[in-house]
Amino acid sequence: MELELAGRTALVTGGSSGFGRAVALRLATEGAHVALVARGEANLRAAADEVARAGATARGTGAGRVLPLAADVTDDAAMTAAVAQATRDLGPIDLLLVNAGGPPAGNFADLDLAAWEAAYRLTIESAVRLCRLVAPGMMERRRGRIVCITSVSVRQPVENLMLSSVLRPAVQALVRTLALEAAPFGVTVNAVAPGFHLTSAVERLITRKQEQTGATREEVLAGWTREIPLGRLGEADELAALIVFLMSGPAGYITGQSITSDGGWVRGTF
Repeated sequence: MELELAGRTALVTGGSSGFGRAVALRLATEGAHVALVARGEANLRAAADEVARAGATARGTGAGRVLPLAADVTDDAAMTAAVAQATRDLGPIDLLLVNAGGPPAGNFADLDLAAWEAAYRLTIESAVRLCRLVAPGMMERRRGRIVCITSVSVRQPVENLMLSSVLRPAVQALVRTLALEAAPFGVTVNAVAPGFHLTSAVERLITRKQEQTGATREEVLAGWTREIPLGRLGEADELAALIVFLMSGPAGYITGQSITSDGGWVRGTF
């Protein structure tokens, strides 16, 4: 299937690892220009080099350009500057991945107000900021794709993930509402809700579970996989394939949706 992404400009936040890096790799193989945003410069540059190589291998001289941008999604001035530089160096942004990583694990009794405020800035405020910076230009040009990574916790609360379970649904509401406003301009806005995938974030959850229970890593993984009908955790590239499709030309009639990728973990019927 031709995804019609060659020559498009993508802004990918959280791009140095996990889902962001996997999405950037797939976009590069489709010929898109990719601006990668992350905080850690060393990991960011390593990711950018990998993405550039992937594009060159897949597309040769037709590969898109890759731009690493060190910035924190919770820093308004830094993100404003990053979007401006991406637009200046690569062209107007056609594709946006809103991906800030998850707020820290913890139960209600573990979390003080400072933790709630930090999680709000990371999870909700950063999503609003990115959409405010990018969506108006998309609507003016009458084309664009926005995809937000939320969590399976929007469908079913996850044990020990109080912050995610409470705040992620607000991002889903943002997606649904912005989709209505953007649709008349040919811009789609969707969310993907990943369950347990083998990423650095899940590795941190595994470590926390080990510390809490004394279980081995294998025992923690076995406990999770018993609850997943497919019997395994997902791979970052599997979620990336879904996201890149939602960013594609053939996905132009899909908007306002939240698509769960969890191996069947959620038992709900809607």
